[in-house]
Amino acid sequence: MKKWKWIFGVIAFIAALGAVGGYALEQMGYGAESVAVAEPDAPKAEEKSEPIAENNSEKVTVSASTSAKPTAITPLTKDEVLAKFPIDEDIPPYIDGAFILIGDRKETADYYSLADTDLYRNASVIFQDGAIVSVKFIPEGNTDPAAFIKEFGIDEEPRKVSGYSGFYEVSIIPRFWSQNIEKYPFELD
Repeated sequence: MKKWKWIFGVIAFIAALGAVGGYALEQMGYGAESVAVAEPDAPKAEEKSEPIAENNSEKVTVSASTSAKPTAITPLTKDEVLAKFPIDEDIPPYIDGAFILIGDRKETADYYSLADTDLYRNASVIFQDGAIVSVKFIPEGNTDPAAFIKEFGIDEEPRKVSGYSGFYEVSIIPRFWSQNIEKYPFELD
């Protein structure tokens, strides 16, 4: 009888360990990818076209949609971010830089430091495949962190980074949260 209790205990322990480990991996961004559910087809919005300029060779029109549906915010691309925000000239960018993540996992991404402005300081942006994966910064003056992060085309609430005084962060890919990064590319030089 004791043998069965022991075997049952081991099986229960392994099941619990798998559940906890799976949750931890999911939090780090290594779990199953979320699946987007398509919305049913919405009725098409009415469109009105008005000519705004007429020329002998061409006619230009503008379509105005009467739909009340708000437009979705999409994150800026790497090129758009680099054109919009000044880069810190004192800190070189790390193109295809090596990141060591918790669990000794390695990732490659681009790391840029942004130059300080009157809105923020110590800002950094991580890109993977030309897309933003993480933004971290310290707001300056009366800068609202949520409003500032929208400048990157990100419609998420930034969270305070624990252990870092005044830093806020948004990570679109969870494995790039500061808490999941053991070493940045500049720490591996």
